[in-house]
Amino acid sequence: MKKIVMLLVATMSCACFLKINAQNAFGVKGGVNIANLSGFEGRSRISGHAGFFLHHTINKNWCFQPELLYSGEGQRYFSNGDEHTLALDYIQLPLMVQYYPVPNVYLEAGPQVGVLVSAQDKVDERTGHTNIKEEFSTAQIAIGFGVGVKASEKILFYGRYNFGLTDVTIFDNIVDHSRVGQIGVAFRFHH
Repeated sequence: MKKIVMLLVATMSCACFLKINAQNAFGVKGGVNIANLSGFEGRSRISGHAGFFLHHTINKNWCFQPELLYSGEGQRYFSNGDEHTLALDYIQLPLMVQYYPVPNVYLEAGPQVGVLVSAQDKVDERTGHTNIKEEFSTAQIAIGFGVGVKASEKILFYGRYNFGLTDVTIFDNIVDHSRVGQIGVAFRFHH
């Protein structure tokens, strides 16, 4: 809970800092996640992400965009002949620096901190879900790289890949980094 409060305080601090300049916008975004863990074998977990962002224009080429997102991550794997879904749900705080080489296309990169809010091992309806949160780290750090296209001043399409830098598991000696591809749409509102 302390980490969630710290993420909210950091986001609000960014909001206060960015409010000083009139070249700001806020918005909502969401899309599809294709996620897996580096130490697991199996198929990717298809899930989603959604949240809010603040967009601060520094100059015509550079922008800064802190975000606060829900992100469904994890992995699908087989155990004893059954397919399981390892469902790891995070609240993420990406801090992205965006570079616009041309007015309607941007490249982005930046760090991300995530707080684990739920971890479940899902098999099927008859066996239910098992809470396995105690087997995973409460936080993770990642770095993201992406590209986006402005369809208009208010609608953007983007793709991003997040490379986990920290081990998300605590139950074995295998290092499991979260790897997440994201495709989505953002709606920007100027104020």
